[in-house]
Amino acid sequence: MTNDAPTGTVRAAVVQAAPALFDTPRTLQKLADLTADAARKKAGLVVFPEAFVGGYPKGHDFGVSLGARTPEGRDEFRRYFDSAVAVPGPATERIGSGAKRHGVHLVVGVVERDGGTLYCSALTFGPDGSLLAARRKLMPTAMERVVWGAGDGSTLPVIDTPLGKVGAVICWENYMPLLRTAMYARGVELYCAVTVDDRETWVPTVRHIALEGRCFVLSACQALRRADLPPGRSPADQEWLIRGGSCVVGPLGQLLAGPVYGEETVLVADLDRADLVRAKFDFDVVGHYARPDVFRLTVNERPARPVTFTTGPAAPGHGSATPHPLTLLEVAGRFAVCKLPPGSAVPTWATAGDVFSVTRTADELSVVCRQEAVPAGTQAEGGWRCVRVAGAVPLALVGVLASLTAPVARAGVGVFAFSTFDTDYLLVKAERFPEAVAALRAAGHRVDAEGAGS
Repeated sequence: MTNDAPTGTVRAAVVQAAPALFDTPRTLQKLADLTADAARKKAGLVVFPEAFVGGYPKGHDFGVSLGARTPEGRDEFRRYFDSAVAVPGPATERIGSGAKRHGVHLVVGVVERDGGTLYCSALTFGPDGSLLAARRKLMPTAMERVVWGAGDGSTLPVIDTPLGKVGAVICWENYMPLLRTAMYARGVELYCAVTVDDRETWVPTVRHIALEGRCFVLSACQALRRADLPPGRSPADQEWLIRGGSCVVGPLGQLLAGPVYGEETVLVADLDRADLVRAKFDFDVVGHYARPDVFRLTVNERPARPVTFTTGPAAPGHGSATPHPLTLLEVAGRFAVCKLPPGSAVPTWATAGDVFSVTRTADELSVVCRQEAVPAGTQAEGGWRCVRVAGAVPLALVGVLASLTAPVARAGVGVFAFSTFDTDYLLVKAERFPEAVAALRAAGHRVDAEGAGS
């Protein structure tokens, strides 16, 4: 079997290996070598474990006890901090170049450095080398909270790729039922569970997730030996500190590859995408098996910034200063911008869809609506794709539109915008949409849009 899209089959690989702890250049080289190995096995998607770049120094306590820190622990944290990577930055450029060289999608666990804080993150790269998504672990576990900060709801993307919809969930986040539900609602098909959990309970966990979400689960775990850590950090009779257990699970909970313990390996499995539909025949947890009249979930996608700066004396509204980053979600379908005579009544077709905007001035009646609703003979320009800012944008937050339209304009792409009480919408011609998405991502925004990642 191959991973060509017409066959409906995806070949996926999960990597079980250890990084070179406290040596990021060596780790990046090992990542490149393992990516090449997976590519030789014809994998189209390659998944690496949690904290593969930056490392997971199991057993280190960083000199912390209740109410006390030691100078040695501070220096140990400095060393760990130096091993972390900026996102984006030189390390992500190198990882992306490897994805491009081999034409694969990559999901890689990293320790991300932002300001003075470290985050446990999962990065998704496209086969063109672009960084498609960066998501931060929402809740570090136990001692991890000493060295890692917590992510927020702005980094929960599911990326639509030619292989399927890819999402990443990190280690014990997989025990958070509401987070899993949010991923299912996003339509995740290739659920990447990156971890360092090697316990007997882990494989039943990911099998349950596959069965619950009716998705493929690709679970990649580190394989870390005592010899990989500085001496004195673990029992002398314990060879494997993290023994692996990586596996690939089908959407009915069946094991397709693994689990494998006590060795470094690259596991490969062929995934029949038709199995996703077959599995949802009798269970769709966010569809026909849901009860929204009884249970509902609300996800806050807004970035949780501790400090917001505004520039100048501008009045509150949707139009000056620069809040970063924003998450944008594509509104499916194509839209048209229409011009009607100024005295026209608002036609019923203009308000028939789920998303529309009507503006009346002395000169015209302007309508934005789904293009299939526009009658023949109407003065209209169609072929627009649409994105919206995720979540509710407070009216007092300034600079939202400016932070979106400015980078798109610098890229030479035309844009049509309209606002509602809660949020803002951008329309870009379909043929220029990938350029606009690239410009928005380069400006630090996150864009979840179909067919815009490559």
